[in-house]
Amino acid sequence: MVAGERYDLAAWYTSTAPASLTVFRQSAQGWSYWGDLGVQPASAAWRRAGATTPPVPEGTLRLAFGLSLGATGSLTTDDYSAARTTAVVPGDPGDPQNPVPPIGVAIDNPWLLAGGRECLMVAGWGQNAVERTYSTDVPDDAPAGARSLALSMTGHVSGDVKAIVSETVGCAPAVEAGVLYEATIRYRSTSAATTMTAFKHDAAGWSYWTDLAPLPATTGWEGRTVTLPEIPAGVDRVSFGVAIAADGELLTTGPELARAEEEPVPGGEAAQLGRWDVQAREMPVRAMHTTLLSDGRVLLVAGSGNDRSRFDAGSFTAAVWDPTEDTYLEIDVPYDMFCSGHLTLPDGKVLISGGTQSYPGEDDGPTTFDGTDASYYFDPADDTFHPTSDMAGAHWYPTLTKLGNGDVWAAGGIDEKAEGTVVTEMFDTAAMRWLPTAEVPQTWSYWGTYPHMYLMDDGMLFYAGAHTFGNGLPGTGASLYDWRTAQIWDVPGLRAKDLRDQAASVLLPPAQDQRVLIVGGGHTEANAAGISLSDVIDLSDPAPAYTPVGDLPGPGKTYVNLVNLPDRTVLAANGATHNRAGEVRTAALFDPGTDVWTPVVPDPVGRSYHSTAVVLADGRVAVFGANPGNNSYEMRVSLYSPPYLFGGERPTIVAAPASVTYGQGFALEVDGDVASASLMSPMSSTHQTDTNARLVDLPVAGEDVLTAQVPDNPDLLPPGPYMLTVLDTAGIPSVARWVWVA
Repeated sequence: MVAGERYDLAAWYTSTAPASLTVFRQSAQGWSYWGDLGVQPASAAWRRAGATTPPVPEGTLRLAFGLSLGATGSLTTDDYSAARTTAVVPGDPGDPQNPVPPIGVAIDNPWLLAGGRECLMVAGWGQNAVERTYSTDVPDDAPAGARSLALSMTGHVSGDVKAIVSETVGCAPAVEAGVLYEATIRYRSTSAATTMTAFKHDAAGWSYWTDLAPLPATTGWEGRTVTLPEIPAGVDRVSFGVAIAADGELLTTGPELARAEEEPVPGGEAAQLGRWDVQAREMPVRAMHTTLLSDGRVLLVAGSGNDRSRFDAGSFTAAVWDPTEDTYLEIDVPYDMFCSGHLTLPDGKVLISGGTQSYPGEDDGPTTFDGTDASYYFDPADDTFHPTSDMAGAHWYPTLTKLGNGDVWAAGGIDEKAEGTVVTEMFDTAAMRWLPTAEVPQTWSYWGTYPHMYLMDDGMLFYAGAHTFGNGLPGTGASLYDWRTAQIWDVPGLRAKDLRDQAASVLLPPAQDQRVLIVGGGHTEANAAGISLSDVIDLSDPAPAYTPVGDLPGPGKTYVNLVNLPDRTVLAANGATHNRAGEVRTAALFDPGTDVWTPVVPDPVGRSYHSTAVVLADGRVAVFGANPGNNSYEMRVSLYSPPYLFGGERPTIVAAPASVTYGQGFALEVDGDVASASLMSPMSSTHQTDTNARLVDLPVAGEDVLTAQVPDNPDLLPPGPYMLTVLDTAGIPSVARWVWVA
């Protein structure tokens, strides 16, 4: 492949359903999804599918392409061809036949008049069946002869189907970077799983942009107008429309786009959707590993940061970020902590263990790093790393989980021979040392890389089924595990267990409910597309099993950052459709009380592999990093202000103790109409993994001065620093105070 050149790709096919011409590219980092070049109609006779690629990006070694089905049906293909082209592509500068349309907002034939251009296309993915027809059922304000596009979905298991403005030149309207536009759709849907969605076009082709709004089911025609996010630099056209993700009927017609006359006022929208702010100052290090410290600062660790040249030079980096002052303090790093495991110890120090001993050789695969047995702790009191004893074995991508006695269980990852390690580790916190293997109960099982392992309130551990790289574990893919006796029992119900690579999971708030949510995932080694499946398990049930809840809104994705919030909802943000490619800028809030997702505004910065997120003491969420297939790195920090920060005056903790003990009732002086209190652990996140994140409810009683009750079970509330917050009757949380539990 020649960088900067375009290629004509073609294949012949027959198909009973629409098919997409899909392209992948190989670089030094391996194969990755590049994009779709258009949807081909179903055809009983042999038909040629052809398209011209965008200019090939720098670093491309080879291209692979083919046809794929996005709906139930059969597809037969033959006679593939690819050739470098010198032809002028429609829309290229200088094309006299079909130049780029002028900046404007017109959509050709939006009302689908018979004989006019078909400017609504159907696209989708997942396991479902869809029947497409035209209907004369249209809104009252439609012109004479108008039609609607009708989609009838049955047998939905996963995915969605979209009716959007066609992505061909002349249909998808041209737009101007930096400008705000208002998109209008008209629809009628019998399904509550209906969403207004948008796509964007730039030099690399078409890509998913964002979900714009959830749409309620309606018996009559409804119109919805939404202001698009500011058009990003390099984007020249947009497409938008309506998606359905459950059995039901959807009709749509009459899409419109208009330049917004003035800046929208964010106040009302922010109270429902929240707001994102991107910091102007860039981080000095690649934030592969992030830990909220007990003084409110954030430890950012890169090590070599997935940069071979830094590893070879022995240049390892870390920094401490002060979110209040937006300042960074760079820290000396003693070894390559890239792909280590970490957590907050009972005394507030941060234990960091394992990581990278060596990078792959020229002939090795992408996951043939060698692990190290090195171990250090970071002390916020002196901003310095200090050595502990080494681990018993080497680990690259290990998981560290804190136990009720304050000790640390660890397992998983790759050893010093680039093989999966079966060694289980135990860190003695009082002695600040790793125990010899003979002193630790061993299962001799390989838990995978970064296995999601949670401490339960009976002292057992639960493997949620999420991990990094490849297939899930044999069996059902999720397990109960007694680390004290080295016994393992499978639990049923986890769907698509081999597509939970780079999935997200969380112990839902409050931790007393013992429910775990798992969201999304894919298969990076096979470059399988991300999924949107969401499953919940109730571990307090005598026979626990995963059960489905509603799909994560928007396209399926991996690399989802999942964060408990102090109002007891869960934020799911960021992600990508494929391995280090195809960013998905969607976000949603999950309500554990109803098991319902609500879409919210997305992070304006695309974030996928090696992104992390932590909730700050003031209730905002900080999101760091992204490391796509070209091995660039996103150095900006995004800050999400959830809807509760726009709901009115916040309650205040006037007085609270600095430390509490198990079973203690303590006085809590507050300002505001307080309904509840909780303790949240400081997050320590990497690779969509933080198995120690939890929100524990504190029962409260009283009026002006409340009495809050600390649980007496350290397996529910492991010792260490916590953020104490109170929640008022409107669901608005206070700024947190730090409290130590011992």
